[in-house]
Amino acid sequence: MGAIILESKGLNWHHIGHVTDVDLEELQGRFKFHHLDYEDIRAETPISKMDPYKHYIFFVFHIPMIDSETGYLFGEELYVFLSTEGLVTITHTPIPALEAFAERMEKSAKFRSSILGHGTAFCLHKILAEVFRDSVSLVSNLTLEVRRLEQAIEKRHDKKITVDLGHARRNILFLRHVIDPQRTILSSLMNMKRSFISDDMTLYFDDVQDILDTIWMAADNLKLIVDGLFDVNEALLSHRTNEVVTLLTVVSASLMVPTLIAGFYGMNVPWLPYASDAKIVGLFYVFGLVGMALVVLVILRRSRS
Repeated sequence: MGAIILESKGLNWHHIGHVTDVDLEELQGRFKFHHLDYEDIRAETPISKMDPYKHYIFFVFHIPMIDSETGYLFGEELYVFLSTEGLVTITHTPIPALEAFAERMEKSAKFRSSILGHGTAFCLHKILAEVFRDSVSLVSNLTLEVRRLEQAIEKRHDKKITVDLGHARRNILFLRHVIDPQRTILSSLMNMKRSFISDDMTLYFDDVQDILDTIWMAADNLKLIVDGLFDVNEALLSHRTNEVVTLLTVVSASLMVPTLIAGFYGMNVPWLPYASDAKIVGLFYVFGLVGMALVVLVILRRSRS
């Protein structure tokens, strides 16, 4: 089984960073967890939840991460079995913060003893604190992106700004979507009565919930800012559209008189002035167009100043 197995003081932590069907079959042979829990792992359930059983608790957490190719934020599944004897953590894709914590535990016997020596619930607390604290950096990146978009809106208004705003709003909303269920799970866990969850663990899990609350509040504030930037961007785009429509209206109105005159002379009416001299008529027409163009330029310059 491709798992990291860490033991100390009679307790163990089994971690599988990239689970396969073979791993799940070996887990089922070793741990008598409910078959529906294994089905949830195979199905990669998108719903965060906590299922308490008599001798263990099954968790499905979602850790916020950014797709390096698309830039979209998503929630990576973290499956946890918590019991008196041990802790089992499973992911389909390795979570960097979790893998670094497991590697540190594997290399240092003293560190491993200090974590597992306090019980499996304490080890779970440390794992959740590591992975969610690492997610705080996502909030910092989103804050910088929103600040960049705010400055870009002041300088230029184009389609790319609108697309980038939509991308930022999607990531912020999805971050709220991922974090909110975890807060509910932590609240329920703090009130859970089990022999392997001591009373003092309430303070430790409350510390993790503080991290989640910080991410939630930051994401909520960013949502308000992005909503405001959307309104500003729409107003600026609307103002620019009005300017273009005004210009087209002025140009159309300016060409009405020369067009009317050209229409009369195109009828070959003999009594019109200079009707017999096409060169003079053409010269007047050209001067008329140039004059109208100058009038349009003056109007546009005054409207922008």
